[in-house]
Amino acid sequence: MEPPEDKEMPLQEHLAELRRRVLRVFIVFVVGIAITFRFAGELIRLFWNYILPNTNVYVISPPEWFMVQLTFSFSVVLVVVYPYLVYELYQFAKPGLYEHERKFVKTFLPFSYILFLVGVAFGLFVVVPRVFRISMLFNMGANPFLTAKKTLYSALKIILAFGLSFQIPVLAVIAVRVGLIDSKWLKSKRWIVYLTVFILATNLTLDISGVSQIIVLSLVVVMYELSIVLARIMERKNRRNNRRF
Repeated sequence: MEPPEDKEMPLQEHLAELRRRVLRVFIVFVVGIAITFRFAGELIRLFWNYILPNTNVYVISPPEWFMVQLTFSFSVVLVVVYPYLVYELYQFAKPGLYEHERKFVKTFLPFSYILFLVGVAFGLFVVVPRVFRISMLFNMGANPFLTAKKTLYSALKIILAFGLSFQIPVLAVIAVRVGLIDSKWLKSKRWIVYLTVFILATNLTLDISGVSQIIVLSLVVVMYELSIVLARIMERKNRRNNRRF
C-alpha cells in the first residue's frame, strides 16, 4: 500500500518543489534578518556584557562590525523561525509518508522545537558564560584584546551547537519510525559522528582551554547514545504493532 499522496514525479518536479520551499525559507530569513539587523548593535552589546562583563569589544577591519551584526541577526532569526524551517521540510516529505507516519512526525515536531530551545538556553545561560570565564583565566594577567568577530562567532557556534545537538534524539526516533535507519545503523556510525564532532568543535571554537570542545562532544555522545536507546525502543514497538496486524 502506497502513501495516500505518493505519486511518481519527474526529478524536475521534485527539484522545483524543493526550490519553492527553499525560496520561501530564504525570504523569511531575509525579512527576519532585515528587521533584527536594526537592533543588532544594541543586542550585541547586551550579549557581550553578559558573557564578558567589564571588557571592551574591538574590531580590526572596517567591515567586521557589519559582518558581526549580520551573523548575530542570522543566529537570532534561526532560533525564532526554526519551527517554520522544520515545517517546510515536513511538507516536502509529507507526500511520501503514510498517515500513521504523518501523525507520528507531527506529534514530535513541537517537541523538537522545545528541545532546540532547551539546548540554546543551556548553551546561553550555562555553558558560554562559564567557558569564557574559564578561558579568561589563561590570560596570565595580560590585558585581553577581544575582537568582536572571533569572540562572538565562538559564542554563537557553541550556543547553536547545543540547540542542534538536542535534535539528535528526535531526528533518530523519526527516522527509525519511518524506516530510514535502525539502531544497528546508528551504532555503526557512532565513532564517525564523534570524530567529526570533535574535529568541528576543535576548529569552530576558539577556547584554548579545551573546555568547550569537551562539553560539546560530551553532549553529542550523550544525545547520540540516547538516540540508540530510543531507536531500540521504537523498533520493539514497531515489531509489536506488526504482529498485531
